[in-house]
Amino acid sequence: MGIYIEYNTDKKFDFNYEDVIRSVIIEAIDYVKCPYKAELNVTITDNEEIHEINKQYRDVDSATDVLSFPGLNYVEPGDFKSIKKFLEENHEDYFNPETDELMLGDIVVSIEKVYEQADKYGHSPLRELAFLVAHSMMHLFGYDHMTEPEAKEMEGKQEDVLARLDITRDKDIKMITKVTKEDEALIKEAKKAMKFSYSPYSKFPVGAALLTEDGKIFTGANIENASYGATNCAERTAIFKAVSTGEKKFVKIAVVSKKGAAYPCGICRQVMSEFMNENAICLVEVDKEIKRYSLGDLLAFSFKL
Repeated sequence: MGIYIEYNTDKKFDFNYEDVIRSVIIEAIDYVKCPYKAELNVTITDNEEIHEINKQYRDVDSATDVLSFPGLNYVEPGDFKSIKKFLEENHEDYFNPETDELMLGDIVVSIEKVYEQADKYGHSPLRELAFLVAHSMMHLFGYDHMTEPEAKEMEGKQEDVLARLDITRDKDIKMITKVTKEDEALIKEAKKAMKFSYSPYSKFPVGAALLTEDGKIFTGANIENASYGATNCAERTAIFKAVSTGEKKFVKIAVVSKKGAAYPCGICRQVMSEFMNENAICLVEVDKEIKRYSLGDLLAFSFKL
């Protein structure tokens, strides 16, 4: 799945906005049971730019919180079965020719409105961003709020998506801690990779699975050597494999082992920081429980040139 996030403002979030956006989008797509691999674009901007976009495309001369530009027309909101034949007959118009992913559309969010409305409604900015993305996703699925019944239905679906991620109004949260379906899938691939570990000296097999920005997964296992310095960790194996094929943008990595927690070593954290920003997610299995960390948490002061 390709989720492309563009940041067009100098103003900054004080939480892991990329993880929030990805998690809500993936949960929303699963919620409506979209049968296709999909992609969409999300732009984070400020009031000034979203005002211009709003005026240009909707003839509304004011800033707004979020704008949605659906790529599909539905017979019934969220019903992909009713447009299946149409999509098959017009495949080249609705699927990316390079990835064969369904192009759902575009979302534009004002960071200033996120903070303004979080303060107004008395909940966290994270919750407000999650709500706006969930709201916009429903628009991309054909839902609207022009009438009271439509608004009630759409609001219910938005809240369902947020509830799945344990994002509620009464929680002042700074990051998503609930394991997502994407997390579970990545952990599964890491466990498969662990079977190929070469660890005759430590007897500590490790597997890793790396997720690229456009949805590809690369896996790796630790490879030990009698000369200790020549040993390669699972994380670096996966990263080097991906980079050697031309991939350089990664959003998430999962690391697992049979014998306790396999937290990335210092060298691996530095290598990760070369190709992943501080918002990238690292999943570590600890006592059969998946822990989520941002790369910024694992390596607060990475070395950059």
